Amino acid sequence: MRVRELDVSRAADWNDLVAAEGSFALTQAREWGAFKARLGWRVRRIGVEDGDGRLVAGAQLLIKPLPLGLTLAYVPRGPVGRWHEPEVATLLLARLERCAQAEGAVFLKLEPAVAVGAPVLDLLARHGFRESRVTNQPRTTMLLDVSGAPEDVLGRMRKKTRQYVRRAEREGITTRLGATDDLPAFHDLMRKTARREGFAPRSLAYHQAEWDVFSAGGLCALLLAHHEGRLIAVRTVHRFGRHAAEFHGGSVTTPGLHPNHLLVWRAVEWAREHGCSTYDLWGIPDEVEPAADGGRPEAPERRDGLWGVYRFKRGFGADVVRYAGAYDLVLKPRAYSVLTAAMIDRSLWERAAARLDRVASSTIFKGAAP
Repeated sequence: MRVRELDVSRAADWNDLVAAEGSFALTQAREWGAFKARLGWRVRRIGVEDGDGRLVAGAQLLIKPLPLGLTLAYVPRGPVGRWHEPEVATLLLARLERCAQAEGAVFLKLEPAVAVGAPVLDLLARHGFRESRVTNQPRTTMLLDVSGAPEDVLGRMRKKTRQYVRRAEREGITTRLGATDDLPAFHDLMRKTARREGFAPRSLAYHQAEWDVFSAGGLCALLLAHHEGRLIAVRTVHRFGRHAAEFHGGSVTTPGLHPNHLLVWRAVEWAREHGCSTYDLWGIPDEVEPAADGGRPEAPERRDGLWGVYRFKRGFGADVVRYAGAYDLVLKPRAYSVLTAAMIDRSLWERAAARLDRVASSTIFKGAAP
């Protein structure tokens, strides 16, 4: 085994490794690195090869510059491949630490797609990583099995959700795939949704960069729902390998209409057309515990936070999945204490992340609305 930094000559091998992951791993794909690079991040890919030179594991490391010459070092939904094997992990984690130190990182954050209690977490602890109070990717989500015939997928939904999907078109709702010209309207509806629901909106420049990178390779779709000529709901879906996930969704309040149910179904249809077998509904409250059989727990009568979102998503027949969360290797203890104390509040972390990307992207797309 040997570990080394990968250049463009291993681009195809890298994406093949990522595409073989058992869950949605777009944030480790080359395209995600290209997207984040447009927002001011530096990207380094570290790979572990076997004796025959085959790539068996790796991590896409994202570096975000901070004031005073400091940086953040982050591996979203990674490492990937056989990194859980002790020999591979020792090589990979040591090289990641050296890269982060060379970049002036306050800490190195890993956010692997592993379950709570996975043995690999003990391995991380032995290498000096600690469980982080700040996560970026959803720790608890819902995975929808979209394999089989369309009737099978619909049949796994709750009866009322299935009825709403079918009723939406009778309500006069029309849907279509969006294009570049639709991004301003999409962004405007996302901003309105953010104000209503209290989350941090992304800039138009951010969405433009995202669209430019992923639509070029057919890795994303923008779906729009109209009623009587008015745009009432939007949703984006991304795919990589055999897995898809939704990232952004917004809507206006439409009593008696069900555009969001129909848009999820259209997104599922798009994912199936591109060979996906799972669809990640992307984030529910962490208080929701996966059932022993992977089922859908009931929702308490709460409307705060993501509870309304969970009540909507659980109707699609997806299973609750809980990831272990993020793990940090502290490289500059004093700076780390200051940063983590400031970012312990989830909403503050989201606003700060949105602001960092907005500042970077606004320098790329001059004249774009903030």
